[in-house]
Amino acid sequence: MDDGILGKFVKSALLASGATAADITPRILSNTYGRRHIASGCTNEQVSARLGLSSQRTAVRLRHTLDFLNDDENSQW
Repeated sequence: MDDGILGKFVKSALLASGATAADITPRILSNTYGRRHIASGCTNEQVSARLGLSSQRTAVRLRHTLDFLNDDENSQW
């Protein structure tokens, strides 16, 4: 499947679901998939493998976004 067509399908589906984001691309799906595995206890290595990545850099970045959200939630109380 062509990347442009995939992008159109993803954007159409996300908009139809009511999702809003500055950058609606297939990356949203892969990042969400990765974050869910991190939240369920997977290691960076496992998440990278499931995303088909050779480096753990993306998994580390996704983990930091979850840590930031958790820190922000805890600081409100």
